Amino acid sequence: MAKLVENEYTGTDILTADQIRRALSGDYEGFKYFFENCLLIQDRDTRQYIHPKMNLGQQMIAKAIFKNVDKKTRKNEHREIVVIGPRQFGKSTLFTAIGDYLPAYVPGMENLNTVHTLQTGTTAGKYFKQKIAPIVANVHPAIFPTIERDTLGTSTLLRFKDIKGIPRGGYYEITSAGSNSVRSGTVSVWLCDEPSEYRNPEMVEDAVSGAISSYAWSFTAYIGTFSDRLSDYFLNKIKLALDNPDDIELIFIPWFLVYGREGDGLGFTEDQMTEYDRDVIVPEMRKWGIPMDQWFDKLGWYHTRALRTSKMRYEFPSSIDDIINMTSDKLVFSADVIDKQKKNIMVGKKYRIITENSTGKVEAQETDASPFTIFKEPIYGHQYRIAIDPITAQSQDTDNFVMQVMDLNNHEQVAVFRDRGLQDEDYADWAVSIGTIYNKAQLCPEVNVANGFIVAVNAHRYYKWFYQNKKNQADRIPGIRTTVSSKEFMVGCLDTLLSRENIIIHDEHTIEELYNFVRHAKNRSDGTSYVRFAAKAGHHDDDIAALWIYAGSLDNRQIEGRKKSTFAII
Repeated sequence: MAKLVENEYTGTDILTADQIRRALSGDYEGFKYFFENCLLIQDRDTRQYIHPKMNLGQQMIAKAIFKNVDKKTRKNEHREIVVIGPRQFGKSTLFTAIGDYLPAYVPGMENLNTVHTLQTGTTAGKYFKQKIAPIVANVHPAIFPTIERDTLGTSTLLRFKDIKGIPRGGYYEITSAGSNSVRSGTVSVWLCDEPSEYRNPEMVEDAVSGAISSYAWSFTAYIGTFSDRLSDYFLNKIKLALDNPDDIELIFIPWFLVYGREGDGLGFTEDQMTEYDRDVIVPEMRKWGIPMDQWFDKLGWYHTRALRTSKMRYEFPSSIDDIINMTSDKLVFSADVIDKQKKNIMVGKKYRIITENSTGKVEAQETDASPFTIFKEPIYGHQYRIAIDPITAQSQDTDNFVMQVMDLNNHEQVAVFRDRGLQDEDYADWAVSIGTIYNKAQLCPEVNVANGFIVAVNAHRYYKWFYQNKKNQADRIPGIRTTVSSKEFMVGCLDTLLSRENIIIHDEHTIEELYNFVRHAKNRSDGTSYVRFAAKAGHHDDDIAALWIYAGSLDNRQIEGRKKSTFAII
């Protein structure tokens, strides 16, 4: 049963007759006035209700939509808009306001029907409760229409009955992408929200498109935020828009149009700029007309944010070329970033380990063939950490047991061990010997399959372990445990090290693995998706695994390059 949506406007603004006319004009300027003067939203920081201000990204989208709506500029055919921007750029507020405004306030648009699809019924329900209901309730009462709400399974329908006595008849439907409850009537506007999250976007498109008028104006807006989970469906929409600009309008919103205000720079200076800053971000800001005096505030915000997320470039793209380059081959690490490591390639020397029986003295002796390669000999006073990717008995015929010896002073790869087919006791002998040579280096294994190896090392009374936290130390569980989420985090840490050029890799084989490390989008049984990181078919990622174990053992300041190691060796 339909019920009225109550107006709970908490503001005190008094609108004049002229202001009301401005808000109800039904064009872009009217919508902008409506958005900034007739709505109230809750400020994230203060929790106070405020009138929102449209950022530049929101303005770009609204102008494109109202160009399709305005009688002077709209075409009597179906149009498509593809929108992509950074995370949390205000799309929910904007599209909710548009979904309310179009059927309610655009003159001559009676019976305008808007359908807004989200990935699941649960998402759609939360969206109405958290986004739509507060906005509808906080429209200024001087222009508040009569709205009836219908709940239809996973869908919510807002039916606009009248506005100031003028019958409207249109509706705004919020529904799930998997729902069959989309109204059979003609759809004028389809807001396809985050299609990369849909289980079957092609099916949804077929279902909704069948209801879209083929003889009158209408439009579809595909709206997405960029991430490493960008689906082929939405990526193809972006590429189609790039190839057919006359037919499909592409709206790309770079992060710096939304983020980075005065004071966000926190003292960021030119000498802190990376090559990516100089070659990509600054030219893009210049192209978009961002004043030079704002650059460092925006770059400071970007770098501060990058320390809190491992997927900065994926969630906050700087250019459309950035998106295409990062998704063209699904590489985890940018090819440009990997290329920079090529200058560090060294031809290492093969060594075997000699232990003097009488004294127990350990020495490395150069040889023709060995699984152990040294690029830099140990330096007195330097601290080293050996990141270890072990293997199981089941995988020893296909995977390598890898030890990456890293100098904690500058995150430099100084040696690497790579072999397969040995026993835990043999690998323990190598680890203890290499650790001894490199100033009693800390051993940091992935612990998931390392129990036998750890026991074998302890049998040597070598207790120089890295512990992830105090609890693990108390339980005598060294190393780092890998889960789906922790792996994603550690890979992100490695990406940051590489992007900032705060790691030095000498081994050509390791660099080759970086070129063949890709992301795969996978679907769970409940329809949600996740990203799996793995080597391309026919390639290995054992060297990289040891590197991300190392990266995961560092703190943010070490990754950023502002802090040397201060750990206690136990």
